[in-house]
Amino acid sequence: MTISSTFHLLPGIVLLFSQYAVAWEVSCPAVIDTQSSAVSLKSDVPAPWQLSPRYMSRLWLSSIGVTQGKPENLMDLKPETKKVNGENWSVWETERVSDKETDRYWVSCIYGHEQIWLAQPIPASSTRCKTRDFEGSPEDQSVSFICN
Repeated sequence: MTISSTFHLLPGIVLLFSQYAVAWEVSCPAVIDTQSSAVSLKSDVPAPWQLSPRYMSRLWLSSIGVTQGKPENLMDLKPETKKVNGENWSVWETERVSDKETDRYWVSCIYGHEQIWLAQPIPASSTRCKTRDFEGSPEDQSVSFICN
């Protein structure tokens, strides 16, 4: 095999290996519509405070989070902030330490400053996940969460 024929094979080899580096990506909707639900308190509140039935029919994405185990277990992970091309990204290490379901990582799209969490498990094969940071509501754009 000559050197020139080796270089003709190189793009095919790169393409073959790039197929195995496919990232898993999900998008958090920028806004969700909600229905009113009654909220009750476990105990009385001190006077003159009273429960206000204030309700928002639309909630905007306020953040994205990663937890070890389901979000209701309150095992929130703190991301590392990295600057890429002038933009801040939140990065989480998600390599699994065991095969126990409680050690599985979950991504959550968080709305209305923690009023509603939409969550799903991150694939077990993922080792690192990231999302571009945003301030305020992301308007009408979805926000991507990418793992590899």
